[in-house]
Amino acid sequence: MRLKRSDRIVVVVGLLMLVAYTLLAVFVVLNEYQHIDETFDSNLVNTTKIVASDRVVIDGLIDGDVRLNAYIDTYLSNVPELSLIEVVDADGLRYSHVDQSLLFQTYDNDDYLDALSGDEYLITSESALGRTRKSFVPIYDGSDIIGVAIAEVQIRDINAVKRDTTLVLVSGFIVGLALSILGLIWLSRKFMSELFGFRPDEIAHLYAENRSVIEQLNEALISVDAEGVVTTVNPMLMKMFEMTQSPIGQPADVVFPHVDFKRIIEHDTHIDNKYKKIGQQKFLMNAYPLYLDNEIIGATAVFRSHLEVDALVDQINGYRQIAEALRAQKHEFQNKLHVVLGLIKMKDYEKAENYIMEHVYSTNLASDYYTSRLKDDRILALFVGKDIQSKEFGVTLLLTSDSFIGRSHTPIHSDDIVLVLGNLIDNSLEAYQGKDIEDKRIVVDIFEDDELIKFTVIDQAGGIDPAVVDRMFQKGVSTKDGNSRGTGLSLVQEIVTLYNGDKTVQSSKQETKIEIQLMKVMS
Repeated sequence: MRLKRSDRIVVVVGLLMLVAYTLLAVFVVLNEYQHIDETFDSNLVNTTKIVASDRVVIDGLIDGDVRLNAYIDTYLSNVPELSLIEVVDADGLRYSHVDQSLLFQTYDNDDYLDALSGDEYLITSESALGRTRKSFVPIYDGSDIIGVAIAEVQIRDINAVKRDTTLVLVSGFIVGLALSILGLIWLSRKFMSELFGFRPDEIAHLYAENRSVIEQLNEALISVDAEGVVTTVNPMLMKMFEMTQSPIGQPADVVFPHVDFKRIIEHDTHIDNKYKKIGQQKFLMNAYPLYLDNEIIGATAVFRSHLEVDALVDQINGYRQIAEALRAQKHEFQNKLHVVLGLIKMKDYEKAENYIMEHVYSTNLASDYYTSRLKDDRILALFVGKDIQSKEFGVTLLLTSDSFIGRSHTPIHSDDIVLVLGNLIDNSLEAYQGKDIEDKRIVVDIFEDDELIKFTVIDQAGGIDPAVVDRMFQKGVSTKDGNSRGTGLSLVQEIVTLYNGDKTVQSSKQETKIEIQLMKVMS
């Protein structure tokens, strides 16, 4: 079974801890062994020196006192670590030994001879007790060496101490390692619980994924923490509000005072599609708290340009107008069929024939005229609809004979062209309303080449109020009464800006001429 990444980390860290603890245990045990050896050697030397300088021992050697062995036994009882203390005179005769049969016997090794020369030393060798560690110190009477004091400890006793020490140390290290691993597992589980069950790699993936989504949003987004400090902004917000430096880490009420985040957080307030004007721009704002386990940890605000919504509404209205115009055309055609049917029932076949020829010819002529010049189906449909609509207003819509637009005009989108032409024609139609003008006409000219598309719309509806000519393409500026005015031409301005285009307005008391250029080639 494949381990999870978090479990693999625990295993790897556990193995590293095992190696570290093992190396540390070996180091400590070896140092403790050295310390034990040094302690036994020190005790051996000290005890041997004490015996060698003891006046009772010196006098016993001089006098050949046989009771010296009993006296030496008191040392052994006081220093239980020692296995044997021997006193040997200059001739090698033993005056003390744990084995009574060896008393006053000749010392059977020559390892004591260097001590008779005045040396003090330690050796490890075989003796009557087995392998032992021995300390040799000469015994002086004044300046004369009269014997040697020998203290011994069995190597097995030293090893027994080392084993006991090793058992204690290793047990401690095992307990420490076990507690450390258990602590590691506990911390890992606690860390995972604090991360709501997500592993670090999953959090990194989610963060990258969410960050990518936020940065690619067409809406401006800003988030703050519970203290009102900015934690997240996306590039669209920086662009939309013309920020040159990132506000992350700064108080929102200082760097972005357009939203009352404090109120949203404290009162758990939700704001949906609220119209908000900031400077000269208009937005739709959504704002809401951020939650973690039903606890508010911050807030987010999302802004969308109001012009985008207006553009969508205007496009929908344009398509609705086209649909209504086509229904009117269908109704008109049905009326003509009823006329033909009536003439046939009256058996006035000649009038029926003339009526059909007249209207079919005029209809086909108009259809062929538009079709030969407007290759884009959407723009063709717009003109058909506007042609019918203009007749209802008593206005003649004229498309110049040299007008032309192709089927495709990338990068300029057909919907944007429909929006521009539709708004300009609608403005001209509305300009004629309520005015007693005999010849009401709107002349439209469309020009297209490899670099640009140019639209020219001319009407004789009396011109535009000079007070608004310079501001007519601004949002909210209009010469007409009513709500929701001043939107159409501002959308035209947005499209002109989008395609690096240009606009020209010529107005007099008799005529208004508006020319719009949209560039295909971006400079």
